[in-house]
Amino acid sequence: MAVKIRLKRLGKKKQPFYRIVVADSRAPRDGRSIEKIGHYNPITDPAELVINEERLFHWLDEGAQTSDTVFSLLRGRGLTLKYELKSRNADEATINKEMQKWELAQGERGKKKAAAASAKLAKAEAEKQAEEEAAKKAEKAEAAAKEVAEEPVAEETVEEVVEETVVEEEATKKVEEAEAAVEKAVEETAESTEKEDS
Repeated sequence: MAVKIRLKRLGKKKQPFYRIVVADSRAPRDGRSIEKIGHYNPITDPAELVINEERLFHWLDEGAQTSDTVFSLLRGRGLTLKYELKSRNADEATINKEMQKWELAQGERGKKKAAAASAKLAKAEAEKQAEEEAAKKAEKAEAAAKEVAEEPVAEETVEEVVEETVVEEEATKKVEEAEAAVEKAVEETAESTEKEDS
């Protein structure tokens, strides 16, 4: 009999609540289970995950396989690392030390995600400001063009239009530089996240 550790769906329509159960792999998703070892509530913020580590490790030792979703939930809590260390017969001090390192790495990953999100917001804000400035300058240029059409051309008016065009080009360059910096920061965050995951 192949045994799986997987989710069993409970709850109402559009309000899921899951039990983490040990079940025969041939049994239906919401069918009979061997043992309930925890629950998962994705509705709360942050999502609630309660699991009996002792029973989880017991079933893993017995050869039970986790579903992909349960594996990702366990990995998100560091339980896969803890199980791996216990299966190598590591002592409690080593396990505690490694778990502290893992928690610090998770904190750093959270900070990097927050930095990437704030960089995206800053980029969007810079683009919006650049668009507003360009619209204002376009209105000024139209007004200046109307004045030029109504009055004889004066050298000062032409110089003002040229200066406004130069300012527009500089603003466009600044926006492009900001976009490049944000993209570079996002790429560096993604690369460091990939390195930490592997």
